[in-house]
Amino acid sequence: MAALRQEVEKFLCAHGVLPSSKKPQLVITIGGDGTVLYHKRHYGVPYFAIGSNTSFICQSTFANWRNKLARTIASLRTEPRLMLSCSIDGRKMPFSLNEIGIRNPEPRVLSLHLEVSRRGAVMATCAGRQTARGAQRRHYAFRADGLLFCTPTGSPAYCYSCDGKQMPKGSSCYQAVAISPFRRTFAPTMLPGNARCTLRLSGPERAKFFIDGHCFRPFTSKNTLKVWTSEKPFLFAKI
Repeated sequence: MAALRQEVEKFLCAHGVLPSSKKPQLVITIGGDGTVLYHKRHYGVPYFAIGSNTSFICQSTFANWRNKLARTIASLRTEPRLMLSCSIDGRKMPFSLNEIGIRNPEPRVLSLHLEVSRRGAVMATCAGRQTARGAQRRHYAFRADGLLFCTPTGSPAYCYSCDGKQMPKGSSCYQAVAISPFRRTFAPTMLPGNARCTLRLSGPERAKFFIDGHCFRPFTSKNTLKVWTSEKPFLFAKI
């Protein structure tokens, strides 16, 4: 990666672009999807990501980044993506570009209680079940290994593996997807952008909370997780 970074820096200099870490106009990441997720703090600045052929988020690969970066520098356009905000017991947590979730690290199910409130919106599962029109609040009680709140950007990853739906990148909705729900009692549920979710546990199990594969911390029946869509979008450079 160090050698590729030097190549990218030489390429930028040859095109009259000077690297800067203070007030960048474009952020370039090298490594893969995880690199973008770990270094997503420059909100409001477009990202150009270089990764492998298996990357879902990265716009370019180690083999084709030169032409794509040249086009980006010549005409910088942006592609906004929805992010999720969340808090635990009223304490604001970092933004999420992929997913927010809790899961049991032990081979036991969790007793989950989910409340979804929204303002006159339509809610429906990905399979067309459990639809609700005009309802202001809905409660779900079920058991599963965990639960994901997933963005459109994260929908092809962990969410999809848990039977969630792959969403258009520019969608304004997000999903609640159970991880191995007991007897499939909770179907993947599409949520409108104005939906706010509250998640609690009952029972002695100790879950782990995570954001985009990072920020792990304990989560128990004493904690309350709230999730909603962020007012700030994440920006990718549009190729």
